Amino acid sequence: MERVVLRFLLASAVILTAATVISGERVNETSATAELVWSKGKLESDLLSKPQPGNSDYLSAGADVDDHDGGFSSLDGVLRWTIGHSDPAKLKESAEDVQRLSAKLIEKMNMPSDAQLMQIAIDDLNNSSSSLEDRQRALQELLILVEPLDNANDLNKLGGLAIVIQERNHPDPDIRRLSAWVLGKAYQNNPVVQKQILELGALTKLIKMVKSNSIEEAIKALYAVSALIRNNLSGQELFYAEAGDTMLQEIWRGKWF
Repeated sequence: MERVVLRFLLASAVILTAATVISGERVNETSATAELVWSKGKLESDLLSKPQPGNSDYLSAGADVDDHDGGFSSLDGVLRWTIGHSDPAKLKESAEDVQRLSAKLIEKMNMPSDAQLMQIAIDDLNNSSSSLEDRQRALQELLILVEPLDNANDLNKLGGLAIVIQERNHPDPDIRRLSAWVLGKAYQNNPVVQKQILELGALTKLIKMVKSNSIEEAIKALYAVSALIRNNLSGQELFYAEAGDTMLQEIWRGKWF
């Protein structure tokens, strides 16, 4: 990893050096006055002229200096020349920055996708040996994951829609509440999932859930019913066929809640 980072930094230094040569913005320190002088010719001579024996450039370039054209014959020679003319403190700082960036990239690459997280939650719900806490956690995770449209559309592809519908029959009222909530989230303003849920016959059961003795369950079931029939003609027709309008009238009269 360190060799990769070093080569990356050295290559970057070569690019920056080449850009400086082209623009003529090389700064040269004089040993006598310590004044900064812009000198294009000095850098060009350093890079392109043939190093002489005994010269430090000759030693740093070594066998990579081309005797025929007076320049560098390989990338390694350029890299050695570059590191010899670089600020070690800046190189170390840049290396640390690259290492931090690489760690973040590796972490991101190892993170599971939304589809994978959904599949894990669905498998937990489909596992008859899953505890009540595991089922609650799985439904709570799906509640967040199905909000994006693409994820909601993937729920049925992963086999999760039928499984969540099945959870409405669970003896625990909180599991039933969460399942209705997940369904409402998945198909709100989503004609694709609305059609799928209607084909699976979920509306009839949701209407019955509105009559639950658990206020929290009844509220989430009513939310799921309203999300299913909103802007959906087929859902509205089935809602009236299941006496949904009568159910609403009884709610308005205060018969429930």
